[in-house]
Amino acid sequence: MKTNDDDRRTALIELGAEALADVILELALLTDEADQTVERIVSDDSANIARLEERIANCVYDEDADIVGPIVFIQRLEFLLHDLSLSVHDSFEGFKLTSLFIENDHYVFNNVRDDGTFSRIFQNDAVELLVHYGSGCTDKEWLCHQLFRLYDEDAIGSRWNIFAGAAEYIPEEKLRMLIERMQSAVKSNPGDEAKWSYALESLAIQIKDFDLLEQIRLAGSSTLSTADICEIARLRLDAGDASGALVLLKKVDATRNRQTEYNKLLLAVYKALDMKDEEAAQAWKLFKSVRSEDNFAALLQAIGESEREAVIDGEMSEIFATHGVTYSDAHFLLNGKRFDDAEKYLWQHVVPLKRGLYANILPLAQAMELNERHLMASFLYRVVLDELLQQGYSKSYHHGVGYLRKLDAMSEKIADWKDIVPHADYVSHLRKTHILKGSFWSQYGGILA
Repeated sequence: MKTNDDDRRTALIELGAEALADVILELALLTDEADQTVERIVSDDSANIARLEERIANCVYDEDADIVGPIVFIQRLEFLLHDLSLSVHDSFEGFKLTSLFIENDHYVFNNVRDDGTFSRIFQNDAVELLVHYGSGCTDKEWLCHQLFRLYDEDAIGSRWNIFAGAAEYIPEEKLRMLIERMQSAVKSNPGDEAKWSYALESLAIQIKDFDLLEQIRLAGSSTLSTADICEIARLRLDAGDASGALVLLKKVDATRNRQTEYNKLLLAVYKALDMKDEEAAQAWKLFKSVRSEDNFAALLQAIGESEREAVIDGEMSEIFATHGVTYSDAHFLLNGKRFDDAEKYLWQHVVPLKRGLYANILPLAQAMELNERHLMASFLYRVVLDELLQQGYSKSYHHGVGYLRKLDAMSEKIADWKDIVPHADYVSHLRKTHILKGSFWSQYGGILA
């Protein structure tokens, strides 16, 4: 039996320093990562910096990268960033080494097929490390220069996210100088306008410069799309210019626009401007489009919590008159504690529920079970279990076993099965249908005949 970590720690301490050192050196022979971890621990900062410079070159420019396979190569890159974050404590050196790591991205993207993992390492993980080290650097102009250089030298368009989080470690004054430098680069070479526009947009959003963002969007098109208007209006609202945001949003034909983002943003603007009547009308519009929990909360915030029961009562006839099942309506009834109505609504839509998706049905099954609607809960759990077994994904079988055991327990509380197949007959049919799924049945244990 495996020793627990506390006992292991005690035993290792009792070995003594010399014996423990021998064990660690023995372990360091097993993997490169273990060897580098030992090297990190025993080296000073300058030695670790030199080691990492060499590691970055050797790891990224590894001629055997394709031979060892992408998974191993990914692990090397991930460990390298991890090693860097633990080894280098000087912010200036850390930023330089992270930049060096990013500079070698072209080799990866040109030589290894990417499923998105390499992009995450270079465009997210490494950029997060830039933010970490950049926050500790006092020379903000140098940071701006490094970011500009990295982006300018990007020949394959892989560093589009390099400026993410820049406002967290570079003051707005310096970022505006960086923006001016980018704009000068565009003037000098108009062919690079598209390249620089994304970087300019990123910085404009971070410093909440809505005028600059609008200017950039209009440079690429003669008119602003609804998505553009929403983004610029959101920036105005976040910057405290709710009136300007409203003027911009009013340019959109609301009667033809069904974008949820637009409607939610307009509601937030009305709320910020204390336009009570407009806020209430917009909240009703959102709620009527989807009776979600968030939309219901926004509506009650606009018209008053005291109207909760009246709103629920008023929606009943419309909900039950709707053709087909709407999951948000079912949850609306449940959240409103109208459990009888929710159960009635679900029974009304038994046929479409049988074709429902696992993710939609499971929360309803759990809610029915919690509120002791055992027959409906059993019906819904059967839908979930049937889909799970039909997919045949063995790693999910333990969930299915749990659902079947719930069905076992609830079956004892159901006296009248109505038009639903009794539990014993259901399980018997389930076993015949999925008799080859031995892993599932072995986990379940008891099988009803």
